[in-house]
Amino acid sequence: MILLAGTSEAGKSSAGEYLAALGARRVKIRTVLVQLASGRQSYHEGIETREDFRFDEFASKLLELSDHGEAPLAVESFIDAALAKTMKRAWPAPCSIIFITAPEIVRIKRLAQARGLTANEARRIIRRKDERKRVHEQIPNWRAIADHWIDNAADIIIFRARLLDVFQTMQTSSGGIQP
Repeated sequence: MILLAGTSEAGKSSAGEYLAALGARRVKIRTVLVQLASGRQSYHEGIETREDFRFDEFASKLLELSDHGEAPLAVESFIDAALAKTMKRAWPAPCSIIFITAPEIVRIKRLAQARGLTANEARRIIRRKDERKRVHEQIPNWRAIADHWIDNAADIIIFRARLLDVFQTMQTSSGGIQP
């Protein structure tokens, strides 16, 4: 399994799309969390979910989504380092955590171009998202647990080459078999 995390607008979705094109089973973390949204509500990973869900419940939901085949899961977008760390330990097959980041100015430029925004509008969106997700607060935790730290400041070719390397390593180390 490959867990994708990172700063806002750094390329997590692009990474998920590319890994899916390589053969990974792409799953948005929101899909899993919505299934845990019964009971008392709490804000977690960007959505309202049940306050007391256990990490093993999250793992069970991921196992249900797994096709038990050769394709690794690529789960995006983790914002909680503790959940990612627990998932890596609990997953019954090799698991890598990729943290994707890029300088704020690069993220602003890309978002502004993609959505037709001004630089100030894009900056406000990115800063609000980073603040809401406590990205900067958790950077030390991510540095401690990430297997791969990808700076997505360069072009798409370099970015994809790094992702391909991780994907191929996962395929080789696990024999391609998922639980």
